[in-house]
Amino acid sequence: MTENLARAVGAVLGGGLGTLAYWLMLRWDHHILAAVGAGVALGVSAMARTRQLAWGVATSVFAVLLCVAVEFLFRPFAADRSFGFFVAHVHELPRNSLVSLAVVAALGFYFGRGRDRRRVET
Repeated sequence: MTENLARAVGAVLGGGLGTLAYWLMLRWDHHILAAVGAGVALGVSAMARTRQLAWGVATSVFAVLLCVAVEFLFRPFAADRSFGFFVAHVHELPRNSLVSLAVVAALGFYFGRGRDRRRVET
């Protein structure tokens, strides 16, 4: 499996696990949106063999977009339940959701870049 495909699979699996974790936390009245984006970032990082800046940017964007979609899925606005209205009024989300989106963007970039797995000879 090529590294790019492995990272994409890691992003999807991590996003799914993060969404499941977010759903479970919502059932216990804990709103931690960053779990979704952190799952994406850690999934990409787990499958990375090298460091690539482009994957950091892509992971960051994908994690934020997935967080917005999941937030809409589980907590749409009461005034209008359409996705267009939700996207147009993202800035009106609660403060913890907006902070979570910023944290997810940073985590997505940091972990999405990957890491060098070179062995150091001693």
